[in-house]
Amino acid sequence: MTEPNPYEASNTMGQQSLPYSNIAFAPIQYMKRSYRMMQERYFLFLGITLCGMLVGACGPFGILLGPMITGVYLCFLQHESGETVKFDTLFQGFHRFVPALLVTLAALLCNILVSFVLIVLFASAAVLFVALIGDGSMNGIAASFVGIAFAVAYILLLLMTFLAFVPFAFCFQLIAEHNMSAGTAIQTSLNAARHNLAPLAFTYLCLSLFGMVAALFCYLPMLFLMPIQLGATFIIYRDTFPKPEMTGTTQPPVTPN
Repeated sequence: MTEPNPYEASNTMGQQSLPYSNIAFAPIQYMKRSYRMMQERYFLFLGITLCGMLVGACGPFGILLGPMITGVYLCFLQHESGETVKFDTLFQGFHRFVPALLVTLAALLCNILVSFVLIVLFASAAVLFVALIGDGSMNGIAASFVGIAFAVAYILLLLMTFLAFVPFAFCFQLIAEHNMSAGTAIQTSLNAARHNLAPLAFTYLCLSLFGMVAALFCYLPMLFLMPIQLGATFIIYRDTFPKPEMTGTTQPPVTPN
């Protein structure tokens, strides 16, 4: 008789919600904890992450990216359980292909809708602004003000499109660990993200900025940073959804209504 793998995801397809805990404003600490978690197996996780991202980039509309990210989190779950991390665990994400794909498409659609609405609003404001200048109503407005306004609008666009992804922050981890359906994963992730909105948005924004700065140096540092960033998101997930045996060392969980 074959013994079950201790890191294998449990099947909770019918589960509607999970209790969640508070997280901290600590992006640097999450990255340090991530590196300590994988320190002895860093290059293995580097290879897993790079392979997952390369395979994920091959399909249109990110149809392979969701299963690959899920596979990376399966590797983290395997490592967390104390098992030897196997490279082929990455491809077990394809066992959850449909929910991972649906989450990817839902996140992409949400981002497109938010971007479209903001672009329409900004374009309408720009047309109105030009019209007011043309009829002489705003002769005193300096050209520099126009540049500042468009810069602020662009930053706001980036920020809002980034925030559109925050509700999906835990979806792939939930699919990897609990084998949830896409709808249940999105609902559970949304509840937890809404409860931790400020620290979660701040931490993910900082991680994105760290990646952007690393990418400025010919992208090479960014590649070495990717497994640490993904590890940090796994640790954030674990702090938000602690295992039952870990609840004694974490904040009391919040049970969704």
